[in-house]
Amino acid sequence: MKKDIIDHLAELGFSGFEAEVYLALVMEPGVTGYRAARIIGKPVPNTYKTLDGMEAAGAVMVDDSGRSRLYSAVPIDDYVDLKVRGLKQSGKSAKKCLDNLGKSPPEEGVYRLSTVHQVYQKAENIIRSAETSLLVDIDPIPLEKLRRIIEEAAGRGVKVLAHVHSDTMDWTIPGCEVVNSCKLDWPGEWVTVQADARDYLIGIITADQRRVFQAVWSRNPFIAPCIYQGYMNRAVLYRIMLMFGAGRSSDEIRTEMLRLWNEFGVDDPGTVALHRLLRDL
Repeated sequence: MKKDIIDHLAELGFSGFEAEVYLALVMEPGVTGYRAARIIGKPVPNTYKTLDGMEAAGAVMVDDSGRSRLYSAVPIDDYVDLKVRGLKQSGKSAKKCLDNLGKSPPEEGVYRLSTVHQVYQKAENIIRSAETSLLVDIDPIPLEKLRRIIEEAAGRGVKVLAHVHSDTMDWTIPGCEVVNSCKLDWPGEWVTVQADARDYLIGIITADQRRVFQAVWSRNPFIAPCIYQGYMNRAVLYRIMLMFGAGRSSDEIRTEMLRLWNEFGVDDPGTVALHRLLRDL
């Protein structure tokens, strides 16, 4: 358990030494630097130096009312809020400077996403950018994290096709066309999102949501429509397979195929843009 806590604190930017000090102050608040050093078994001068840095960073608070300085950990929620506000302000300032210097990444690129935070942040941005259509091919854990903004997209009139892989095969999402199928046998959680058959993200994350096996993002105008058509057709195929297995009639299956194709397969923005691109070459 202690290792998990240390790992979580490291994700927030704590060094190993700082994480041990913070944990000690959580377990025994209001202690001197000398006592904190004894708890973690580290040299006293190094502990005081670390405590000074943590105080300056907002992770530790100090009671100076008595004869000795007594240290306590700032509640983690307060510390995270402080860091988030600071990052947002720094980000705004940096963006103002960088907007005048840089350009967007080339559309032809396929970019790797290395962290779980990157994957979900990019997925959320793609979903929020959707104007006419949104395609989702996803496992349950990522779906739970993204469900609210998927529903928001449907609520603003975006056509949403969600292919959900799960053991229960009973998912519903208000306002969305949901195709349920069994969870595939791979060691992780799959997530694919694509807006308007353009921007897309494909990734697989460990089941504990701590590490990315592989994830890429792109808006390549040639690849993106192919990705959309592939995932859209896969969702339709699974729907038809389930209807066939349930003994539905050929007329019912044909009607459902035409309905899904008319809803999601005709004149998607990415394919239209690709036709225009190829015509203008």
